[in-house]
Amino acid sequence: MHVGVLTVEGHIPASFSLKDKRRVIRSGLDKLRNRLNLSVAEVGRQDDPRFTRLAVAGVGSSLKVVEKELAEALRLLESTDGLEILDQFVTFV
Repeated sequence: MHVGVLTVEGHIPASFSLKDKRRVIRSGLDKLRNRLNLSVAEVGRQDDPRFTRLAVAGVGSSLKVVEKELAEALRLLESTDGLEILDQFVTFV
């Protein structure tokens, strides 16, 4: 069994309130939940209206499958309107 966690630091430049931020974040998270079988949550900087930290977790019997799903998750987050990816890293447990 392989468990991978993609952590993403993001910037939302057009956000001036937590409500603006949640709209952008929800768009990205909904894309991931609808298209991929992964768990995803905002795990940091919840009180900062312009920055976020997201975590995406995947479990699979093959390391390559988990890597592929996390790469697709990053691609979807990168295509989210209003969200700029500042940094990202993957860890495997």
